[in-house]
Amino acid sequence: MDVGTGVAIAAFLLNAGLAIGAAVWAVGKIRTDNAEKIAEVRVSVDAKILEITDRFSREQRAQDHNFGEVGAAMRQKIADVEQEMHKIEIWGRDNYVQKGELTALRQDIKDWAADIKKDLRDLDAKIDTKN
Repeated sequence: MDVGTGVAIAAFLLNAGLAIGAAVWAVGKIRTDNAEKIAEVRVSVDAKILEITDRFSREQRAQDHNFGEVGAAMRQKIADVEQEMHKIEIWGRDNYVQKGELTALRQDIKDWAADIKKDLRDLDAKIDTKN
């Protein structure tokens, strides 16, 4: 092998080694840059997650409170309606005719009707005697 060929082979191997080294260095640099960017994004995402979690917790507490207020208002309204219904039932009990009173009332009406019929017959008899 002559010296020119040896130098050409050595130069080729040196260039190939430098190219491989540069490629490895570039890949390492890209990896380092990407790792830094990923870390920055991860910190940003974690901060956003914490912010959203805090906001959700506040909104959930407010919603729970509001629904509790609705439940309390409904319970109060139901209690008020029950009291009003009780008053109405008591009024009806005290002011309407009971079944036992109804039979006595019917008998009184029959007696009145009989008295009216008797009075009409008496009047009819008096009219007949005058004519």
